[in-house]
Amino acid sequence: MTRQLWAPWRLEYVAQAGDLPGCVFCAEAAGEPSEAESLVVRRGDAALAILNKYPYSSGHLLAAPVRHVGSLAELSDAE
Repeated sequence: MTRQLWAPWRLEYVAQAGDLPGCVFCAEAAGEPSEAESLVVRRGDAALAILNKYPYSSGHLLAAPVRHVGSLAELSDAE
C-alpha cells in the first residue's frame, strides 16, 4: 500500500482551490499571467510544460495540453 505524500506547503493551494475561477492550465495557455508570474517553461502549439507552484518534490514539472478537454481520450496524438 502506498503512503500519501505529506507536502504542507500545498495547504495554501488546497485551502483556496475551490474558489479559483476557471482552469489554471487554460489561463497559462492563454498567456494570462504576466511573464514574471507565469510558470510556463516551454510552450508549444499543442502542449506546454509548466512548473508546479505547489510541488510535491523539487523539480516537479507538469505537461498539459493547450486545448481544454474533458478527458485524456479526447486529446489528439500531437497533444
